[in-house]
Amino acid sequence: MTHVQGVGPGSVLGGRYAVTLRTSEGAHHERWRANDHTLEREVVLVCFPAAASVAAAALDAARRAAGIEDPRLVRVLDVGTDQGVGFIVEEPLTGAVPLSHLLQSGGLAADEVRRLTGEAATALDKATHRGLHHLALSPSSVLRMPDGAVKVRGLATEAALTDADRLSDERASRADAVGLVKIAYAGLTGRWPMVAVDDGLIPAGSPVGLEPAPTIVGGVAAPSEIAVGVPNDLDLICRMTLGSGRRGPVSPGDLALQIAPWPAEMATSDGATGMRLRARDDRESLEPTRVMPSIGAGVGAAGIAGAAAAGAAGGDGGSGVGGAGDGGQHDTVFFDRVSDEGADRSVTTTQASGERLPGGIAAAGAAAAGVAGAIGDRVGSFARAAADKAAARAAERRASRDGDLDDFDGEDIGLVDALDEAPTTRLEPPVPVFGRDAPEAPSGTQSRIALAIVGVLVIVALVIGVSNVMKIGQHDGSAAPAVTVTKTRTPSSTAAPTQTTQAPPTTTEAPPAAPVSVVGGKSFDPEDGNEADQNVKLTYDGDLSTEWRSRWYGSATFNGKKDGVGVLLDLSAPTVVKEVELVLGAEQDVTVYVTDSGSTDSLDGAQEVGSKKGAQGTVVIKAGGDLKPASKVLVFVTKAAPAEAANHYRAQISEVTVR
Repeated sequence: MTHVQGVGPGSVLGGRYAVTLRTSEGAHHERWRANDHTLEREVVLVCFPAAASVAAAALDAARRAAGIEDPRLVRVLDVGTDQGVGFIVEEPLTGAVPLSHLLQSGGLAADEVRRLTGEAATALDKATHRGLHHLALSPSSVLRMPDGAVKVRGLATEAALTDADRLSDERASRADAVGLVKIAYAGLTGRWPMVAVDDGLIPAGSPVGLEPAPTIVGGVAAPSEIAVGVPNDLDLICRMTLGSGRRGPVSPGDLALQIAPWPAEMATSDGATGMRLRARDDRESLEPTRVMPSIGAGVGAAGIAGAAAAGAAGGDGGSGVGGAGDGGQHDTVFFDRVSDEGADRSVTTTQASGERLPGGIAAAGAAAAGVAGAIGDRVGSFARAAADKAAARAAERRASRDGDLDDFDGEDIGLVDALDEAPTTRLEPPVPVFGRDAPEAPSGTQSRIALAIVGVLVIVALVIGVSNVMKIGQHDGSAAPAVTVTKTRTPSSTAAPTQTTQAPPTTTEAPPAAPVSVVGGKSFDPEDGNEADQNVKLTYDGDLSTEWRSRWYGSATFNGKKDGVGVLLDLSAPTVVKEVELVLGAEQDVTVYVTDSGSTDSLDGAQEVGSKKGAQGTVVIKAGGDLKPASKVLVFVTKAAPAEAANHYRAQISEVTVR
């Protein structure tokens, strides 16, 4: 651990951030709570030595991350250096619980794991389109807010602080997808998969405070081999990604599509026992989570339920989980106490008087209480009713027999008796198959309006159709001028010459060249062969707000190691290209070629269309001569444009239109 000199309680950074409490330590940085005296609010400071080798990269990554607006990403409010200390200011996460703390008592419900993973994947997919990646995902990176909202912490900055951001865009997207799959695995099993992926190109990472997952040949055991109730799709994704070979999602967006849809609301069950979670309004009196007592492997279903109920009545039999977890990586953490309501009610009557229920009634009541906890709050009401019925009959029997219960040979309690006294609760309807937000059925007024609109559209279509039919056979254009031929005869035998009068010729201009469809493409790099291939489609999507961008370079001439980089676009058919229209977001030198070669590292055989220096905005490059038909167009940037940070340059192309 590197202690950051000059930072402690009472320190003031940037003239406004008063440090109060350290919450975590990393290899190169510390995380502190602080008060912003200017805006009178609480913030979080990530502090590190300004002279550290990772300082410049961390500050640059924070500035770029601040430009992405997404409620699921922790906001970067400010960056700076002061008194030899570099700092990043983040929004406070009051009440947030890191996933590492949620997993201290075991795995979560499958729907909640799907929701947490899906929301995090969607947020990181949005950052990918801006060239940003996380690269340091762990259960401490994903947090759940009190209202169920999901937050992802450390976009780009965690990787910069750990010097782990030396990956191409394609490999970085794959690394984030693998990190999210590992988080889903941990959420389902409560264990962290310490396994390298893609033949070691993506390392196993460091321990995160959870028990490691059991390893097998080629990877780790599947979630379904460790936990029960694992959905088939999540189990298959974990098997493919964390097993041998390079399979599974290639980007966070790919993973989000594979696991969608997910619930919009936070799960009301803890997933392990089905116990109802505490209401969010009851967090004033916080207590550690109750841990159920361990049960031997030979105990049957009824025995397990009975042991759970007995443990709840006679003492929780476990140890409370306090502030241990991810090494202090959270800001403010709340732990909710899970109330085993069914188990408490099933044995309260006899525990208060110190009497003992007979074996048959105790087993029945305990089993009912266990079933109530396993099924949940609504369905469990029937089991709790059975437990109450058993306790009531036991009390009646003790009163009639003067407390002598030793000769009681047992009595069955039917489900009908339990249903008679069960509270009337309505089960919610199943989730609709096609999406989470299915619209309600239209009202009568809405139906009539819709029918009226459809009727008007049909009438308009009929009028247009009849009008077009009536015009069939009619000539819309003007008649061509007639050619007059005059013949003159003379009395002599010699014929006079024939005079012919013709209309003067008309001249028409050639129509402008039509755009040629671009059907695909990839990046062009004479040295490396890969420059953000996944974003090449942004150059022909018709959206001027998106663009393809190359990797960072230290100079506008690509560090002197290559002549340039660009995109190689596939045309729908071989075409004689007349002109190419470019939309460039910044000033660059660019040359356009046409070719039939699919090579991404050579210009052999390419025909030059034209070039432009200092091009910016909308630029049209016309062909200087007749070109041969070609099936590909190469836009080659020979001088890169300045990027957001100092001493950073890269090629930037927003849109390409070929005519």
